[in-house]
Amino acid sequence: MRSCLALFQAAALAFAVSIASDAIAQVDPGQGQTPPQAPAPSTATANGANPATNPAPAKKRHDPRDLCITQDDAASELLNKRRQIGGRIILDTFLLPTGGNVDVGLDEPFSESEYYFGALDIGTSTPVIMDRPDVKARQAADTDPIVKKGWMKKDRTIVNLRIPDVLDAPWRQAQLYVFTCRDGSPFKVSETAVRLSPGLYSAGLAWLIVFLGYLVAAFAFRTSRPPNVYAYLDPIAMSAGADGKASLGKLQIMMFSLIVFGLITYFLLRTGVLTDISSTVLLLLGIAGIGSTVAKGADNSRTTITPENKAWLLRKQWLPSTLNPNNIDAHWRDLFTTDGEFDVYRYQSFIFSIVVGGALIIGGVTQLSSFEIPQTLLGILGLSQVVYIGGKLVTPTSMADLNKSIDDLRQAEKKFRASAITANSGVLPASLTAAVVPANQTAYDDYMSLATDVATLFSVQTGIAVAPSKLQPSL
Repeated sequence: MRSCLALFQAAALAFAVSIASDAIAQVDPGQGQTPPQAPAPSTATANGANPATNPAPAKKRHDPRDLCITQDDAASELLNKRRQIGGRIILDTFLLPTGGNVDVGLDEPFSESEYYFGALDIGTSTPVIMDRPDVKARQAADTDPIVKKGWMKKDRTIVNLRIPDVLDAPWRQAQLYVFTCRDGSPFKVSETAVRLSPGLYSAGLAWLIVFLGYLVAAFAFRTSRPPNVYAYLDPIAMSAGADGKASLGKLQIMMFSLIVFGLITYFLLRTGVLTDISSTVLLLLGIAGIGSTVAKGADNSRTTITPENKAWLLRKQWLPSTLNPNNIDAHWRDLFTTDGEFDVYRYQSFIFSIVVGGALIIGGVTQLSSFEIPQTLLGILGLSQVVYIGGKLVTPTSMADLNKSIDDLRQAEKKFRASAITANSGVLPASLTAAVVPANQTAYDDYMSLATDVATLFSVQTGIAVAPSKLQPSL
């Protein structure tokens, strides 16, 4: 009995030593810490399911608004050219205007289920990829220039591309790609060689050309050197009329002509073709041109010396024998005044011309051929011209008074000559001294009194002084 108890105690002691040895062996002797707890079993394992038989996550459905390719694989996609060749790209311009929207014809039937994206290879390491919202497709219509020219049928595709303003390649050749997307990948590709025209450079060069054209006009009309550089560029001096005063009509024509010239040059640099001009722009130029012509005719009939009086003044040497005896003395106030008084008709025509000119610059940059001005605004501008011209015709001027006074002086000279012939027995006297006799002293005095007044009015109006020796009547 006692031996059995000793055997049982020895077995228990051996079992305890064995358990203690296992525990010590699992402890890291360098750290002296207990090992981390084993992770809890997953829900699938706890439920008894086999992880190897779990279904794979569903593939994300392709969104047609996404790009077919990314920026990373765009270069290899364009270089490999492994895609099916798409429809021919048709452009109605010689240059590709970057920095805005451009319609590109794709010679393949239009399908609403097809999606497109564009790329531009300018020779750099990374091509220019157009975002999905920047590429829109539609069916061609009769109003499209490509269809009008017969280059493409109207059941084909028009792709509108919004191309960034690529400044790295001004007027340089590049390659344009239009990819057809299908199931999130490029399906076929169309390509063509284009020459880029950046909008920023085109605008800068166009206005530089306009400025050079303005300089040509500024230097060409000069007959003498002005006192300073600004005088060369003064638009008021350039618009001066025959009387040396600023002409509102000439200034309007010059302003509208330069604006239209600048826009046409801009589109020529952008597309390589001459753009059409809308009927509104033609009407605008016509209003300014007709208004200026009629106003000039009214001025010539009212504010210039008549041919008969001019010939008489030349014979009397009151007027120098030059085409324009007056120096240019044009000022801004000449645009808004008539005979020194504020002219509301001139002012009205001027301010509406400024408004229309600004609208032409802002709206014409988009498309000059479709630029429209509201008919009411054109009507106001035309009415301003009519009122302005009508005001010229009915308003008396100092020059008109001068013409009338010169006519009276000429008649007084004829009376004096006739009186001198009568007093000299029907023979014209040999000299003025022989002509002035008591018989015709009254006619002489009447002429001299009127000649003094007319000479004063002539000097004030023209700025030309008349010597006293030139006041005597002529035989």
